[in-house]
Amino acid sequence: MAPQTESELRAIIRTQTEITATELDLNAIMELIAETAQGLTRASAGVIELAEEDEMVYAVTTGEAAPYLGTSSTMTSSLSGLCVSEGRVLRSDDTANDSRVDADACRRVNAGSMICVPLVNRGETIGVLKVYAPEAFHFDDGDVETLELLSELIAAHLSNASVSAIASHDNRHDSLTALPNRRAFEERLAVEVARSSRYQHPFSLCLLDLNGFKRVNERLGHAAGDQVLRSIARILDESRVTDDSFRIGGDEFAIVMPETTRKEAGIAAERIAERVRDAQLGGGGIDISFGVAGITDADPATLLTTAASEWLAAKDRYRRSRER
Repeated sequence: MAPQTESELRAIIRTQTEITATELDLNAIMELIAETAQGLTRASAGVIELAEEDEMVYAVTTGEAAPYLGTSSTMTSSLSGLCVSEGRVLRSDDTANDSRVDADACRRVNAGSMICVPLVNRGETIGVLKVYAPEAFHFDDGDVETLELLSELIAAHLSNASVSAIASHDNRHDSLTALPNRRAFEERLAVEVARSSRYQHPFSLCLLDLNGFKRVNERLGHAAGDQVLRSIARILDESRVTDDSFRIGGDEFAIVMPETTRKEAGIAAERIAERVRDAQLGGGGIDISFGVAGITDADPATLLTTAASEWLAAKDRYRRSRER
C-alpha cells in the first residue's frame, strides 16, 4: 500500500483548511485532528495523550476511547510514555504479545493494536497522537505516515499555546475526590453495556452510598465530611482500578465492573464495605449500603434500575437496624 492515498491526502488538507477557515480554538482543533486520525486509519479510537510529570493523561478522546477522557497511566508502563521518552513513532501490532505495553489496560479499552506518534512543542515532546483498533495487525506503514502528517498539524497550532490550554478533563471529574463524575459514569456505562451485550461478556454495576455521613457533617463539620469523601475515593481507588469508580452525587458512588459476574461484584463490594468499616472514618460512624446488578441476571436496559433497587433495599435494612 502507498504511504497515503490521494483521498487521505485530500482529507488532511481539508482538515487544515477547516481549522484555518473556522478559527477553531485549540481544544476543538485537537478533537478534529483526533477524529480525522481515527477515520483515516480506520481505527476504533483516536487519542491525544499529554505527559504530566510521570503520567500520561488522556486529554482528547474519540470513538471507543471517549469514556476514558482524563484517565491516566504511568509513563513507564505504557507505549505512549515510551514514545515520549524516546521521541519517535512506536507501533504495536499485537498488544497481547508486546512487552512494551500494559496488556491488561489494552484489554480494558479494547486495543489489540496501536500507533503512537510524538507531539512536539518548541522542541520538546509533550505527548502523543494515538490510534488503536480491537484487532491485531490492523495498521500499516501508510497509517504511520498519515499520523505523522496530522501530528505536524498539531505542532503548528501548539507553537503559540501552552500545554495547559489543551482539553481539560475537569468537566468529567469531581473536583473534591478527583474521581470521574456522573456525566463520565453515564457515558462509560452506555459503552460497557453495549460492549458486554455485543461480545456476550459478563459485566456488573455497583451503586453505593455512605451511612452516617449526615451525622459526620452535623457533628464534625463539612471539612470533616469532605475528608471522609476523599478517603472513600482512595479506598475505591485501591480496591478497583480508579477509572472504574465514579462519584455520582453527594455521598453516592458507582463502580462499573467489566468482565465481572454479579457474584464476583458482590464479593468485591463486601470487601469495600469491610475496608470502610475498618478505616473508622468520621470517628467510626461511617458504613456503606450498596446494590449490585449484572448483565447475566438483568436486561441491559434495566441494569441501573436493578442495582438501584438493591441499593435502596440495603438502605432500608440499615435504617431498620438503627431503629431497633
